[in-house]
Amino acid sequence: MELQIVRTRHPPDAYLQQLVTLLRSEYAEINLDDLRGRLALLPDDDRFFLALDAEILIGYAHFRVTHGLAHEEGVELLDLIVSAPHRREGVGRRLMTAGEIWAVQAERAKLVFRADVVRTEVLAFFSALGYEPTSTSQEYVRDLGAARRAEAPTRPQ
Repeated sequence: MELQIVRTRHPPDAYLQQLVTLLRSEYAEINLDDLRGRLALLPDDDRFFLALDAEILIGYAHFRVTHGLAHEEGVELLDLIVSAPHRREGVGRRLMTAGEIWAVQAERAKLVFRADVVRTEVLAFFSALGYEPTSTSQEYVRDLGAARRAEAPTRPQ
């Protein structure tokens, strides 16, 4: 494997379909048009790191600069996905190292990620990289589309 890590603001068009395939392999219901639309809405200071073996996308990491009043400006890892056949080959570690270098060069104070506590392999990976858990917070979600549909008056036909 000839692993190359590429830093980019937006993944080049040549890799978008491969990115859709990678996202679908994990959890995302997404198509090429959805991906293009989502990419167009991202903040300018987001960064992607693509793991390429020749011209094949085998993983990626998506980082975002965070701004807030209660915390120093930092970087958050939004996504890190490595294709199943290439896990445990150092790809995730290389993606994280590239993101950390970028964050340090951009003078960010810290790098944060969030993972579900049941994903023990993910937690073990980040622990091995030197990351430490800092909270046991829970995520709450309300499907606003469903709430809006339930409240909408029915139209007579």
